[in-house]
Amino acid sequence: MTSTRSTTDSARRERVLAAALEVFGRHGFRKTSMEDVARSADISRQGLYLHFPNKEALFRAAVRQELDTALDEVSRRLDEEGAGLDRRIVAALDAWLGRYVGSMLASDIANMLENPATQLKDVVDTAISAFDARLAAAIASGTTENDRRRLGVTPEAVAAVLHTIGQGSKYLSGSREEFVARASAATQLALAGFRTGEERS
Repeated sequence: MTSTRSTTDSARRERVLAAALEVFGRHGFRKTSMEDVARSADISRQGLYLHFPNKEALFRAAVRQELDTALDEVSRRLDEEGAGLDRRIVAALDAWLGRYVGSMLASDIANMLENPATQLKDVVDTAISAFDARLAAAIASGTTENDRRRLGVTPEAVAAVLHTIGQGSKYLSGSREEFVARASAATQLALAGFRTGEERS
């Protein structure tokens, strides 16, 4: 019984946070009220305040859920069996950055996440570090130490370059497909000197 209630509460919280992020993305942090979020999430304002003491706490929780969701998808893409390292990296970049391309709402959310005025630096920085670490770990396990030594690069350096290019591509791409094409080209260049997959066997 308790387990069912806990699952229901968790699902309700996820739904409220998803609705909150959408409303914040549409109206911006300043113009969004707790009433707006409650209406969108189909919950009473009092019920919303039971879970979140104020708009700032709600916004932080919504952003954290969005970033955690993206990171979970990144991990799934990087752990995909049977896919080459390049495909897994492109899929991870798409899950992390491509999701914000071509959608006005997603673009607004991305801009909010990068706006220092929202006081989210710690949340965003933690998520970015987690993404970089996961990408670097995949590169480390998908390449050889000999190749990395020969090329004079570390997995962390390759991950940082790909992340930076991905950030730029997010703004330059008119569609998610274009983002993926750019990420694919960048990944091929970044891995060009490595012998991966069947080349090593």
